[in-house]
Amino acid sequence: MSKISIQPLHVQREVHGLAIVVRAAGEVDQETVSLLRTELRTAIAMATPSFPVVVDLTEVRFFGSAGLNQLLIHQRRAAAEKIPLRIVAAHRAVLRSIEMTGLDQVLELHPNVEQALSLDRYARTAS
Repeated sequence: MSKISIQPLHVQREVHGLAIVVRAAGEVDQETVSLLRTELRTAIAMATPSFPVVVDLTEVRFFGSAGLNQLLIHQRRAAAEKIPLRIVAAHRAVLRSIEMTGLDQVLELHPNVEQALSLDRYARTAS
């Protein structure tokens, strides 16, 4: 009998112009958070100051304290480099954890990737 292995978390990085999108799908907990940490570090290292790193958590089914901690750590790192870190979270599995800890007052939240990316287009056209 063969055992089927299901990856509890999948994380990928995409480049959108000068912005970077990190997409996570699955469960973010103590066991899986290293995948998210690695991609966030890489994305911030690759980022161009003033252009965002967008963290898309739309497909995340569980978001534990380890994930919250990584968002906060990387938000501080990004801010030090003058890189906006934008979080896409539109459903309860992620929003509840963020709101219960008060991080909704610290993190820049958006309902979808398109909105998180379009803010920069409007800002540059207006100036």
